[in-house]
Amino acid sequence: MADLTFFQDEFNRHASDGVLGDPQGKPGYAYLRVSTSAQAEEGRSGLPRQIARVHEIAAQSEIRISWDMVFADDHTGFEFTGRPELSRLRAEYTRPDRRANIVVIEYLDRLSRNSDWHQGYLLDEMRQHQIETLFWKGFSSRIERAVMGAVSQDGMERSLEIMREGMRDKARSGRVTSRVPAYGFMLVDADGNPSSKARQETYYAPHPEHAEIMQLIYYKIGVEGLGTFVLCKYLEERFPPPGRYKYWLPAAIRRLVRSPLYKGEYYHDRTTTILVPAKNQRLGEPTRMIKKKVERPREEWILVPVPPIVSVELWEAANAMLDKHAQMARRNGRVPYLLTGLVQCDSCGYGYSGKRQKKYLKDAEDNKPDFIRLYACNRSCPKSHHWKQEHQCGQSSMTADLLEKSVWIAVCEFMTKPESLIEQIDARLSDKGQAALRKQIAFLEQQIADSTHEDEKLYRAFMADVFDETEYAARRKSLKEKVATLKQERNSLSERVLSPEQVEADKTKILEFAAYVQDAGISEDASFEFKQRILKLLVDRIILNVKEGWFRINGNISGVWQIKERESDVSSPLPIASPAQAEREPIENTSARSGPS
Repeated sequence: MADLTFFQDEFNRHASDGVLGDPQGKPGYAYLRVSTSAQAEEGRSGLPRQIARVHEIAAQSEIRISWDMVFADDHTGFEFTGRPELSRLRAEYTRPDRRANIVVIEYLDRLSRNSDWHQGYLLDEMRQHQIETLFWKGFSSRIERAVMGAVSQDGMERSLEIMREGMRDKARSGRVTSRVPAYGFMLVDADGNPSSKARQETYYAPHPEHAEIMQLIYYKIGVEGLGTFVLCKYLEERFPPPGRYKYWLPAAIRRLVRSPLYKGEYYHDRTTTILVPAKNQRLGEPTRMIKKKVERPREEWILVPVPPIVSVELWEAANAMLDKHAQMARRNGRVPYLLTGLVQCDSCGYGYSGKRQKKYLKDAEDNKPDFIRLYACNRSCPKSHHWKQEHQCGQSSMTADLLEKSVWIAVCEFMTKPESLIEQIDARLSDKGQAALRKQIAFLEQQIADSTHEDEKLYRAFMADVFDETEYAARRKSLKEKVATLKQERNSLSERVLSPEQVEADKTKILEFAAYVQDAGISEDASFEFKQRILKLLVDRIILNVKEGWFRINGNISGVWQIKERESDVSSPLPIASPAQAEREPIENTSARSGPS
């Protein structure tokens, strides 16, 4: 909202007996608006000019406007719902005990620059409440109003586009376009100093205190596997929250960690604002629209390199851990399940979910049921009799205590002997699957190169009048789409190829994990939260085959383990095959079944 003290002297200069217009006239409101707060300064063509013109038309029409009847906004753009003073004025003139029946405005575009419907809506609203509108420069008909509004709207749109293009040029020159620096950064000038020129030249540099806090956040999530709720409590005791926040919030931490800014990538024009229908609207009422931020197409983003606060590897590790948190979240479950989101059926590929089954105890005096925690294949859980006959995969459920204890013992064994993990990571680099990926990438590279030559041949054929420009354009468009598809597939495969540097980074991470777990005293009686934290760090997926009595772990820990028939036998399950061997050699069925059906 505009600061009215900027032009109170102008008001007093025109006022007689403390009012604008005619001191003996009928009461009225005044509405003023400028695009920026800078235009409100005295001597600029903003609010002082509008005060003078409102006084002129009010005097001619015998209207008096006191200081408390003046409403002024400094809002930019077409929308009217976000202007506090206009909202206050609308609330004022819709009240039964309002103080006046007239609103005085300089120009129609001060009310709104949007001629499509905003101007008509506001004028119609005033008309319905018997409010008269007076303009310093008015209009004599709806046609004239529409023309004036369209001219004003076109001018505003041109100004906005010029401003947007100026911001794009600023980003292309290597400067950030944020008015307020992101948490962890500060604005500096071209020489890297936080001088008075910093707000004009707008370069980013790490904030001496906040950057260290961001590094700590990434380390706590990416390396130690801390959840955002626990991290909030940790930060609350040590550091003040960022910006306008009163507390450290999990959602705010997730937004910070997800931002590519902290690995050195600032993007201008990454998002845009659109209007979408609001949810839970009442039937029969007009559709209420709300603003929503959406991403622009990737090719419209403008990259501005900035000094990174964390390494790319740590940034990716923290974001992967956030994904794992979402995958293993308990949500609103009544009882906890350690392996939530990790277990997948070997037969059908569906996930396993936690279920509870009633169990009546014979010795119980009140005959009340107890509950057994189970993991059950989502496909095997029948939705109807027909579904059970046609779709179930044949795998039975498994008691949660048995499976969780088996998996945890496997993890304990590996973490106390990290040498076997290092051997598996080395084997991944020379794996046949990696060789196949590289072969596919080489083939796609050749296809892309061949397409480039084909594009040159098309151009030469067109210049030789082999076909007309319409056919040339169609063929070239088809070729470009083919190349785009090839490049997308190549990039997708490249992300799955392991480089020697990645393997070495994995080794370092594994050794850090092992040292951390051993220092923390890993054991079978560790707390649920501690176990889940370690599983998030080390396990990507658990493939379970209940009928054959085994499970396979994929992730930083890899291998296949047998599950004993009795829970008392799971004290030392041993890996019976590596993942590569498991694909070639069938596993002997050592137990007919584990857990209830």
